[in-house]
Amino acid sequence: MRFRPAAAALVLAAGAVLLVPAPATAANPEQAAVDAAVAAAAADGVQQSVAVVERSTGALVAGSGGGEQYISESIVKLFTVAYYLVRAGGRPDDSMAQTLRTMIINSDDGIESALWNTDIVPTVAARYGLDHTSNGPKTGPHDWGWESITADDEAKFLYGMSNDPLVAPLLMDAMAKVAPTGSDGFDQDFGMNALTGDHGSKQGWTDVGSSDRVQIHSVGWTDEYFVAILQTSSGADRDTMRADATATARAVLAAENSDDASSPGTSDAPTPDAAVEVLPVDALEAYNEIFAQLGDEIASFIKNLTGTPSN
Repeated sequence: MRFRPAAAALVLAAGAVLLVPAPATAANPEQAAVDAAVAAAAADGVQQSVAVVERSTGALVAGSGGGEQYISESIVKLFTVAYYLVRAGGRPDDSMAQTLRTMIINSDDGIESALWNTDIVPTVAARYGLDHTSNGPKTGPHDWGWESITADDEAKFLYGMSNDPLVAPLLMDAMAKVAPTGSDGFDQDFGMNALTGDHGSKQGWTDVGSSDRVQIHSVGWTDEYFVAILQTSSGADRDTMRADATATARAVLAAENSDDASSPGTSDAPTPDAAVEVLPVDALEAYNEIFAQLGDEIASFIKNLTGTPSN
């Protein structure tokens, strides 16, 4: 009897398919959350860029438009604090320490203006490897807030400074205590500052009437991630932009919590490696036909060997 190679090949292919584990899911919850939030902001006329990195490793977990440059506004105050803390060897005198804390907690423009110099941003960018952060075209000895920043660089800065013993103790403590209202009366209880649980933040915004294109930013952290949310718009109002930043921050936190809920040990569900491929009905019918054909071949082979018919 000739054993048919085509039938054998089909059986081998069928066995191979049966042994392959089910494919893993394509997008992680954080990326799905970021994509949906950025799309919702765009529908409001807001350009939004987001970066999410692990607090433990600095690895990028999710992002969108992370390399796009934005005008810094008051986010630059984080660099100012880092600059002066490094200069002081991490030990500023009590007066300077309180000044730096107040500037972050209340986003105090007067303090920033008094401390500002054009060496701050280049110095801090070099220290933390922020390749797309720089003084802007309008930055000057008496003009701050025009610096160029990106979401990726902001998240990278937060991770870097959190591991910098000269900077982290004071700056992270101040960010964890940001007031709901800035020193100029602006509502800064949005974005990362609107979260519950372990979080810290710094917000930035364009002063009313100072520019036709508005910037509304929020950067900070959750229990597991450093997050940067940068936004600009020439049409949306400030309330809408604040709401979009808050929606994105909460979406990232919700994704983080969903990861925690589904982590190993919290469910009896099998792991992806143990997942079983469920075959379509059409495939099963094809396999049955192949095995029936092989049965006929084997029966014929036995008949030829023994000279007796087989059932």
